[in-house]
Amino acid sequence: MTKNALTVIIFALLIWIFLLRRKIKIFHQAIENRTKEREAVLSFLHKIGERITDTIDLQGSLEIITNFIVEYSHAESGAIFLLNEREKTMKAKVVLGLFPPLHKIQGLAFSKRKSLTEWIMRDKIEVGEGIIGSVAQTGESQLIVDAHNDPRVPQNITDFVPIETLMVSPLKIKDKVLGVMAVVNRRDGQNFTKADLSLLESLSDQAAVMVDTVKLYNQLANQQRIEQELRMARDFQSLLLPKQCPFVPGLDIAAFSEPALEVGGDYYDFIWIDADHLGLAIADVAGKGIPGALVMSMVRSILRAESRSSLSPASVLKLVNEYVRQDTQTSVFITMTYAVLDIRTRVMRFARAGHEPVITFFKDQQEPRLFAPEGIALGLVEESIFSVTSEKEINLANGDLVVLYTDGVVEAMNDASQEYGQQRLLEVIRSSRNGRAEGVINAIIKDIKVFTRGIPQQDDITIIAFKVCSPTNREFSEVASESAADRH
Repeated sequence: MTKNALTVIIFALLIWIFLLRRKIKIFHQAIENRTKEREAVLSFLHKIGERITDTIDLQGSLEIITNFIVEYSHAESGAIFLLNEREKTMKAKVVLGLFPPLHKIQGLAFSKRKSLTEWIMRDKIEVGEGIIGSVAQTGESQLIVDAHNDPRVPQNITDFVPIETLMVSPLKIKDKVLGVMAVVNRRDGQNFTKADLSLLESLSDQAAVMVDTVKLYNQLANQQRIEQELRMARDFQSLLLPKQCPFVPGLDIAAFSEPALEVGGDYYDFIWIDADHLGLAIADVAGKGIPGALVMSMVRSILRAESRSSLSPASVLKLVNEYVRQDTQTSVFITMTYAVLDIRTRVMRFARAGHEPVITFFKDQQEPRLFAPEGIALGLVEESIFSVTSEKEINLANGDLVVLYTDGVVEAMNDASQEYGQQRLLEVIRSSRNGRAEGVINAIIKDIKVFTRGIPQQDDITIIAFKVCSPTNREFSEVASESAADRH
């Protein structure tokens, strides 16, 4: 090997080491940012959880949201603008600090901080006007690092309040914009970064759920129409449930959830923990209407945040229990089964918090197995007592069937006040277990309707069923991509 060739190899190796160290640094920074976002969201939920009562004040909730976001983003000032859908205008509901107007204005001068804030609160911004109106129109966040040289910031407004850097994020549920959150200037004099914007977006997502829920609740309270409350609670509840079951190699998964005339708060979820582990949850929230839906929203957010920190279902349930116990009223509790399924080894670990047993039909056995490891409902007892919650591990094979359900299934009643019961449920599953998972669920629902003879259900009915089958290598590759996309 010549000296020049050796030099080229060494130089290439040094470049490779430099790039590798850079990638590691970026990876660690991403982990740090994700951890910061997770802590911020959980802290936000803790603050909001303190306001879950029978009466909910929108203005007070907005003030808490604004204070929290301004504090966490290290901003000098911030404001929340809500959308008037009929007028297509935005109006500030809370202004914190010396917040400037963010669209072109003519002939206005302010000598006092109070007069500036009062003008901001009175001003109406049309959708599409300025930065606030643009974010409301597009539903896309905006980050302005250098306000002095950015055409999105009219220079005449800096006469009122010097603007160095700012961020604007929509309060959005799915594709519906409810309002806009804006923060201006960092207290440490630095510019806002993409990491700051990501944190603002995460908090804005949680704030949007709270704003939407509180607005729904207040509308219902003013109209004093219980029927409408239940209907809107069901609509809100449906937003929290998965749109579809995940594609998993080697698994045939199906789910069903139908609210009763009186909303009880059933909830189920699928959570990709990593490429090899899928979390499955099914729960029943005690409480009806909007308050029950609020609790469900909080539980869902906490479970999704904590599930990625541990592969131990019991450990995750212990963390969820502490949040529920601290942040809600003593009368609120939730039963839940949470499982972690290794999609490669087909090992399912699960824990139950006072929920119905897990039904398993093994292919080589005629009788079902009911698994009910020890556990107490979430929100009832402190950690020292809740620690009795234990885990169960099941090794699954081709042809095995697992069914999770809420008590609305076995407690469905006919006109003679008789309950459907667990034994009848097991018989239906036994007779349909050779088909697909969806077929098993359909058979259960059909038999419940035959049994109840048209009597309206009094509780929610939720079922998850999955059957083990043979996966392919291509399916494993596809699900790895899907789970990665879900986590981001």
